[in-house]
Amino acid sequence: MIQNRGSKWKIQIKYSKNTRPKLEVKPWGILVTLPEGVDENEAYRIIERHRLWIEKKHAEFIEALEHSRNIELVKRSKNEFRELVEKLIEQATKEVLGMNPCRIVIRRMKTRWASCSPKGTITINTLARYLPNHLISYIIYHEICHIIEPRHNKAFWTCVQKYCPNYKELEKELLVYEIKLGLHVTTEAT
Repeated sequence: MIQNRGSKWKIQIKYSKNTRPKLEVKPWGILVTLPEGVDENEAYRIIERHRLWIEKKHAEFIEALEHSRNIELVKRSKNEFRELVEKLIEQATKEVLGMNPCRIVIRRMKTRWASCSPKGTITINTLARYLPNHLISYIIYHEICHIIEPRHNKAFWTCVQKYCPNYKELEKELLVYEIKLGLHVTTEAT
């Protein structure tokens, strides 16, 4: 259900079998996912608790939207993209893990640039082919760090920072491309 309830953002509340609430800022507003059986007023308490963070993320979306109007997409073939991804994964896995245990899958994804399975399969979104090399490289290092640490916790971000010290700027730049390419962008509270 989508509500406003005195907020300047559209608020959508949904329920899932997850055991923890989840707060996401999206270009259209806020999505709060609550565990089944939790009173919807909890969503508003969560929003109020994270109001400053929400405002910051919403401002980042607006800024990224402005920047997205002025960027050029990289033109490369599917084969050029696959070769680049294979080369970057080979390089990054050797640097981070000392070996390359990864299987590579390239396919269209609706909401993310890439993912990493527990068995080390790295899936890259076909839309990444329009990104500059440095952002593709960042996505790959991000996913390889998930082999070491599956969650977005302090240990994970320490791994990412070791190989991509400017990862915060890279995340902002990726947001610009997400908007430009129509990827279903989202930012979660951590």
